[in-house]
Amino acid sequence: MAVEINDKVAKAIAAHLGKVPSTPEVTLTPTDKVEKTVTLSDGQKLFSKVFGYVPNFGDFAVTVLADNADAEVARLVPTADADYVVQRNEAALLVAGIEDNDKSLLTGPTGSGKSSLVKYVCAKLNRPFIRINMSGDIESASLFGMLTASVGVGTEWKDGAITEACKYGAVCLVDEWELMPPQIAMGMQNLLEDGGYLYLKEKPGTSADRTIVPDAHFRLVFAGNTVGQGDTTGAFSGVGIQNSATIDRFTNTIRLAYLDAKHEIAIITSKSNIAKDVATKMVRVAGLVRNAYDTGKIGLTMSPRTLINWGRKCQRYDAKYALQVAFTEKLTPDDVKSVQEFYVKVFGE
Repeated sequence: MAVEINDKVAKAIAAHLGKVPSTPEVTLTPTDKVEKTVTLSDGQKLFSKVFGYVPNFGDFAVTVLADNADAEVARLVPTADADYVVQRNEAALLVAGIEDNDKSLLTGPTGSGKSSLVKYVCAKLNRPFIRINMSGDIESASLFGMLTASVGVGTEWKDGAITEACKYGAVCLVDEWELMPPQIAMGMQNLLEDGGYLYLKEKPGTSADRTIVPDAHFRLVFAGNTVGQGDTTGAFSGVGIQNSATIDRFTNTIRLAYLDAKHEIAIITSKSNIAKDVATKMVRVAGLVRNAYDTGKIGLTMSPRTLINWGRKCQRYDAKYALQVAFTEKLTPDDVKSVQEFYVKVFGE
């Protein structure tokens, strides 16, 4: 029986027999690594110069748009929140996706900062931002456009939010996308393709009039609590299984989690002005609640949004009653008992 021996094995045998000296493996130290060269085009800057840190996969060029002369477009550029705590790697992945014209999908638990992340990135890149909240009864007219009647003019076409985003070169965030009706999803299939365009079949005129070629800076970002394959937890009412053809068109998928305890404490204290030791205990309670939720022991988790609300309620009530007003009144009686036990365990009251 013939046995194949590759070069590596042959050299090892020869070295063992003394025919050739063995070559030790070389481990590169950080100083031995070759820094990749980043070429900047007009209007581009290094990611690290814009965001203040280098991503774990290395620095890269990002496009920062110039101020838009069109006031209608300029007003859509958001302002960065000074208190926002960025999830660094996730932000870098989203920026890279925007730079590469990816169709991005953000997924994560309630209150993990999906929409805030997109808004923050748009503020840093000076990009117009349009957010659309999906629902099961949303109509295509509000997204793509419709004929309207005007006094003295008759009927005229009015663009919908997605059509405006295409024309303005905005980053269009489709939030809670799993609630999107199938007919709406199919209407966006072409936009999700490379070189895609929007066809407004209800708009009067020729095919050329109905065809909208998106601005070069237009980007689509979808966000939701699931990845479009249904909800196995029962926590998200109305979430359906989306068409696999839609899911397949996403080219950049980013999963967000809650911030670590240190950053959540910083957010609570900045948003509610409560003492750091109280905020620390609140985050510990939230951790217990989240663990119980993840293991199916209670039916509702505690998001950063709820933590901030709890902290603000502490300005009027004591911590225990503030928790009741902000969170536990939403729970079933059994879940209330569990959360009260968590509170006592942490606060000792």
